[in-house]
Amino acid sequence: NSFYCVGDKGPGWSTSWKMALWAHLHNSEHAYKMILQLITLIDPKHEHEKEGGLYSNLFTAHPPFQIDANFGFPAALCEMLVQSTGSDLYLLPALPRDKWPHGSVKGLRARGGLTVNICWKEGSLHEALVWSSSSGNSLALARVHYGDHAAVISASPGQVYRFNSELKCLETWQL
Repeated sequence: NSFYCVGDKGPGWSTSWKMALWAHLHNSEHAYKMILQLITLIDPKHEHEKEGGLYSNLFTAHPPFQIDANFGFPAALCEMLVQSTGSDLYLLPALPRDKWPHGSVKGLRARGGLTVNICWKEGSLHEALVWSSSSGNSLALARVHYGDHAAVISASPGQVYRFNSELKCLETWQL
């Protein structure tokens, strides 16, 4: 029974894993569905009737608990907000716009030593800050994507780029 993870049902570790996979496929609705499945409160006296969910202490349910699901959950949330593959950086790729219309996140790390702050309003990107936190004098080219918009930056260490909703660079400064 512990290996049952086909479809949406399953223990906490597979729910976190599926949430990250749906986010990576840019399917915000299914990723959000996995969030709701994972954060369902479970009564320990009836835990054998349902797989997945959370105990009142916020440990994921599956006797006694599943720490990999607890660690996988924030990783999957981050995958909904920022994805990086090679030199490409995707902003809000799986944001459930109608469920999280307004929000912000700071300090998300991406491949290539990039750090990202994002603010969104009415389900759309409002502003993004992107900078390289890599040490040294190296220069990294990065392609930033949001919807149909893209921008290319030369991310030198400490150089901050401020983008609007159309990925127009509004200003840059050195940290």
